[in-house]
Amino acid sequence: MARIKAYSNNILCINGDFGDTQTKSGIIIKSTIGKEEGVTPRWFEVFEVGPKIDWLKAGQWVYVEYGRWTEGFKAPDDRLEQGQKIWKVEPKACMPVSYTHLTLPTKRIV
Repeated sequence: MARIKAYSNNILCINGDFGDTQTKSGIIIKSTIGKEEGVTPRWFEVFEVGPKIDWLKAGQWVYVEYGRWTEGFKAPDDRLEQGQKIWKVEPKACMPVSYTHLTLPTKRIV
């Protein structure tokens, strides 16, 4: 089966996190995409990196500045679930990197 491959300094990501979350301190991060208040960075799981990217690896999670990713697209790849989307993110827009998805609680924790 076909496999998508990142080249040069490209970063391909999956599992873009566009949902509402709330931090332990009560800060709500809204999923208001397309609205002014939705202008916020998002977490993505790294799927594939090009050979010029030596600071990021597949499987890590990266926080990306708002709007610095392509429209999600589907591509045939045996590593993806049927219909799963891929986003290309801009390397200079990548901020914190994590080895796990930093899931924030959806309910307020006091």
